[in-house]
Amino acid sequence: VHVTALAEMRAEPDADLIDQLRAQNVEIFSGWTVAEAQGSSHINGVTLKSLTTGATRNFYCDLLVLSTAFLPANGLIYQSGGKFAWSDTLNEFVPAALPDDVFAAGEVSATHTLAEIEREGELAGLQAALAVGLGGEQDRQRADTLAAEVEQHRAARQAWSAYGLIQADAKKDFVCFCEDVTRKDVRSTLEEGYDSMELLKRYSTVSMGPCQGKMCNMTAMHVCAHYTGKGIAETGTTTSRPPVTPLSFGALGGRMMEPVRHTPMHEWHVVRGAKVMNAGLWKRPLHYGNPTQEVRAVREHVGMIDVSTLGKLHLHGKDVPALLERMYTNRWQKLNVGQVRYGVMVNEEGIITDDGVTARLSDDFYYMTTTSEGAAAVYEYIEWWLQSGWNFDVHVLNATDLRAAMNLAGPQSRQVLQKITQGVDLSNEAFPYLAAREGTIAGVPALFMRIGFTGELSYEVHVPSGYGLRVWEALIEAGKEFGISPFGVEAQRVLRLEKGHIIVGQDTDGLTNPFEANMDWVVKLDKDNFLGKPSLMMANKAGAQKLLVGFEMPDGTLPEEANQIVRPGSGPIGLEIIGRVTSVRRSPTLNKVIGLCWLPASMSAPGTTFTVRVKGELKTGKVVPLPFYDVDGAKLRL
Repeated sequence: VHVTALAEMRAEPDADLIDQLRAQNVEIFSGWTVAEAQGSSHINGVTLKSLTTGATRNFYCDLLVLSTAFLPANGLIYQSGGKFAWSDTLNEFVPAALPDDVFAAGEVSATHTLAEIEREGELAGLQAALAVGLGGEQDRQRADTLAAEVEQHRAARQAWSAYGLIQADAKKDFVCFCEDVTRKDVRSTLEEGYDSMELLKRYSTVSMGPCQGKMCNMTAMHVCAHYTGKGIAETGTTTSRPPVTPLSFGALGGRMMEPVRHTPMHEWHVVRGAKVMNAGLWKRPLHYGNPTQEVRAVREHVGMIDVSTLGKLHLHGKDVPALLERMYTNRWQKLNVGQVRYGVMVNEEGIITDDGVTARLSDDFYYMTTTSEGAAAVYEYIEWWLQSGWNFDVHVLNATDLRAAMNLAGPQSRQVLQKITQGVDLSNEAFPYLAAREGTIAGVPALFMRIGFTGELSYEVHVPSGYGLRVWEALIEAGKEFGISPFGVEAQRVLRLEKGHIIVGQDTDGLTNPFEANMDWVVKLDKDNFLGKPSLMMANKAGAQKLLVGFEMPDGTLPEEANQIVRPGSGPIGLEIIGRVTSVRRSPTLNKVIGLCWLPASMSAPGTTFTVRVKGELKTGKVVPLPFYDVDGAKLRL
């Protein structure tokens, strides 16, 4: 390598080094810097400029090497609680305060000669040993001697580098080479008001590239100080955070350390051959061998599913009705004791976040259920708003783990329940649809709620978790003469789909409001303010651009969930995506393929046909009214 010239920003650099370079016929420019690099795909020349006179010199070259700054690896000291201060004498940051039992040596202390680095290293080693009780009096004396020598050397140090900003004529004046941040970008950032190093970093991305500021942080500080009129000490630097050195993704890979949650009846399911699925953190039975038979058992006789995974919240206090009015989109003030009501929860943007039922068990005690995966989020959401200044007299308890629950469903569910239930009149007149009662089952205190997610006469039974298996087995025994069958999540999905019920998070997404999901019946815009009301009012005024509708496949083709609904378009394959399938199953009750899908509002009328891409083929679907099964809801009210 032939070195043509050296631009040294210091006016009086190290004389010995300069003499060695001149002996190699290298031209030295003291008090100069690089003003511009020429070339496009490769460098072919540079312009040097005097920091004092402004004179320039041009050189042809194919390589430019820059020494940008002394920026020590001080991350560990920062992260231990140490502080650094800028030294105008040394043009470097030096340790200003170290925590107890933390010792620095070498370049991190702005020491750059080998002999002094070794001296500081010996001192730091002795200090560390003495701090933990090692070494003797001789070592202590040696440490004192070294400390005096180190202090004497540090007092005599001079700057090893110099800095200065010049007005470059080039169109691009780079500060951060990793992120292509120019001086113009930094100036614009500062003019926007992001005038601290922390804000400058985040707005402009300077120092956020692979070097993590090792090459550009010092330059960025000087540019920031120049335009803000502050000194380097006042400008400061950014906060150092772990890790100090990069980590490979392989070092972080592994199983998520989250708890696996089992219901009290889990082992019973496993012994009976249930295929277990993951439902959030829960393990749930997907089916017990034949989901179709499980569906038919519920429709024709009686079945039972473990729903202990549902979120369960106890709400106590005189202001619970007011809280529910704020949290849900429908009305709750007139919910009587012993009644159950379905509710939809939305966020402030009017997007559906959860749904469930709430029962009023006394004047000031309500029992709320949420989706299985939404329990913690709903609990935190309610607590957040309770603590935001509403001043409601409400106490919330997350009782999800305290209660086991099972849903007994089917035309003969009442007969099964009557065999082992005490203290509750189960007749339709005394215990109608959407009612709640408390009593005992198999000698265990229980809450009974009559709801209809499956589309059949059904009862949710909630008992203390410790008695969950006992009550489950008692119901199985009581139902044997009626042909009772346990059923899993797969059968439940078919049953609820036949009834047209949605699953939040499957049939909805992060952009779905109740009007689009055909749930305007659950939104009461004429009631007092509730969370999401302003957004829902705007959405209602604008009208839905897309709708969730029921459909069937006339030719019996079974699409997959998330299959695209398309029409001719100008895309790469001549098709435009206009919707998607969210739920689809072959219904054993109706003997046809049914599902839910998103379509443009203009195509949502019953009888409208549309095209679904199924494994690369185009198939025809038809919009049909909801629900698919028991249109008038008579079976829910038997």
